[in-house]
Amino acid sequence: MCVSSVEMKATQDRCGGWPETGDLSANDLSDKETRAPGIEPAICTEGSMMNATSFDSTTPSRPTSQVVKAALAGMAIACCCGGATAQETPRNLLGLGLISVPEFEGSKDQSLAPLLVGRFDLGRYGSLRLAGLSAQYNLAGPGSRWAFGPTLSMRPARDDDVEDTVVRKLRKVDSATEAGLFVEYSFSDVLAQRDRLSVGVETKGGNGSQLTWGANYQWAKMGAFQGGVDLRMTFANDKHMATYFSVDADNSTRSGLPTYTASSGLKSTAVGFTGTYDLSRQWTLIGRLSLSRLAGDAKESPVVRLRGDANATSVGLAAGYRF
Repeated sequence: MCVSSVEMKATQDRCGGWPETGDLSANDLSDKETRAPGIEPAICTEGSMMNATSFDSTTPSRPTSQVVKAALAGMAIACCCGGATAQETPRNLLGLGLISVPEFEGSKDQSLAPLLVGRFDLGRYGSLRLAGLSAQYNLAGPGSRWAFGPTLSMRPARDDDVEDTVVRKLRKVDSATEAGLFVEYSFSDVLAQRDRLSVGVETKGGNGSQLTWGANYQWAKMGAFQGGVDLRMTFANDKHMATYFSVDADNSTRSGLPTYTASSGLKSTAVGFTGTYDLSRQWTLIGRLSLSRLAGDAKESPVVRLRGDANATSVGLAAGYRF
């Protein structure tokens, strides 16, 4: 589920997420940005909530931090770009583009990163979605309203390769492999014929655990254009919040920031918009805009409040080829 909608959940928590229908749709980019779901987490129909934490804020460093966003964003794109039309449009997609994302979750500085997105139909064996450093395998077969399966993503390290001169003095946060599960359910013909609404959750663990709830609405295709909107809420446990938002005595001495302890709770909310425009039967343009905001203890962290920004914007554009 693109929880989102790729936020490419960047990372994953900084990207957006997008869905999917029978046509090339606007549901599959979901910071997960970043595909999660960080879920840089948006929900995708027919099975994926990558957050997209998955374009939605997550916490890597430059240049790998941008890849997380790209991952979540890409996952959203992947969902959005799956499916076949009544003219038997190919169901597989491979796309490449660029995305502008925050350097790390809570950063005020933007960076440009490559955006890779893919969706592969495996028939009765389900489908596979790839986006940057994230992958999602939907075990549900064709035609099912349910989508569920494992999700795997890589959250790059946050180190001294960031723009902010104070944040770079903090101890390095090692990269983390985040593995988890997602499940979602899709409704069709909700407000109009051939539209789709997907709702679901994604949970994953690495440096702590996160849970993302997402909803994604995709309206029916209008000529060559299709669009969608997704909403996401991400919760994190004490370990995750402490890893990326707390400032202990040692880090306070290193950076000059005041000590701070972040606790579990709501970490971020996000809204994403996805649009696709068919140039031909095989080629399509995919655009993604994701707006996210850190909440609770994450927003009050000195790393964010004094040196960063609780609000994050991710913008991406990719060209996709269906086969």
